[in-house]
Amino acid sequence: MNEGVCRGGPLSGFTRGSRFPRGFLLVDKAVGLCWIYEWDGVEFRVRDEMPSSASKDARMRIATEHKYDVIAAPWGGSHGN
Repeated sequence: MNEGVCRGGPLSGFTRGSRFPRGFLLVDKAVGLCWIYEWDGVEFRVRDEMPSSASKDARMRIATEHKYDVIAAPWGGSHGN
């Protein structure tokens, strides 16, 4: 398990862990957004600061791989942005 501080996105500054080697996909199903946090060996860095429809295919592919964890957003609804 990798554990470290998140940089960027809605979890910036928080410590999280992932059971998978590449990182995790943070999903806010209520508002239809998700963020890719990649493990760099020390911390998790968000791949895209603001989710966009252009990267939807990449997010769907990552959600089905066995290299990224999929984590539900720890808040109800929108993260406030």
